[in-house]
Amino acid sequence: MRSRTWMAIAVFIAGVACVAGAAALGQAEVQLFIIFPLISGTSWLFVLGIVLIIASFVLGFIFAASAASVEEPASAEPSRPGTVMTAKPRYGGVVIIGPVPIVFGSDKRMTLIMLVLAVVLTVVVLALALLSL
Repeated sequence: MRSRTWMAIAVFIAGVACVAGAAALGQAEVQLFIIFPLISGTSWLFVLGIVLIIASFVLGFIFAASAASVEEPASAEPSRPGTVMTAKPRYGGVVIIGPVPIVFGSDKRMTLIMLVLAVVLTVVVLALALLSL
């Protein structure tokens, strides 16, 4: 991954850490409404976490769009000695609707990585919801 992609991931992790820190300090609440997790808080740490999470999505979309516009399409010609082939970009994602994750990816490995991420996120959200009961 490029360093810009890692920057978006680092901002997201920092945001999640701020929200988790606010919940641990009692400045935020985690609830489960039917199957939807709800997180609310009023402290500056919680607000900072939400702002960082939103910023990470914005950065991720901007970096993905700029990377797609800069890359040249791979030619259909066979490779010649001494030429450099560019790697095909890989992508994947997770959409979580309540406790049900929907996983997609450009190849089998990315789909498996996203599946593991979905399971981890689901377990974390359910654990936080159960701890707030």
